[in-house]
Amino acid sequence: MLELLVALLALALAYFALLDGWYLVRVPCAVLRARLLQPRVRDLLAEQSYAGRVLPSDLDLLLHMNNARYLREADVARIAHLARCGVLEGLRALGARAVLAASCARYRRSLRLFEPFEVEPPELPADLQHWIAYNEASSQLIRAESGLHDVLKEQ
Repeated sequence: MLELLVALLALALAYFALLDGWYLVRVPCAVLRARLLQPRVRDLLAEQSYAGRVLPSDLDLLLHMNNARYLREADVARIAHLARCGVLEGLRALGARAVLAASCARYRRSLRLFEPFEVEPPELPADLQHWIAYNEASSQLIRAESGLHDVLKEQ
């Protein structure tokens, strides 16, 4: 019995060490938290934030949060945001997946072990605001051409 317990413990340690187990546990937890415990958000561009804490597996050799972990945390926050807005449900209904085409990180300071942090959106620059406006105008034209605009009004 003790051998089985040691083997299971070794397997669990290998899982967390080799496969970044916390990430594979945190993403479903973030989705469940967003769906069950947080209020629904209808505006996809509404400002939201996601709280986290630096874990031992996030540290690099200098004992601060590894640069790649910042992007991982942004990914968890993005998934939680999509769950709160209902986008994940819509994608699942269509049999589609969300794909991140690009990301950019700006590192302002180091984060230490167990330090709390918050992923939140920065002020949108003018070029991004123009891009968002363009996409909205394009979407309205497509809805109008396809008749989807009238269907959405009835709902």
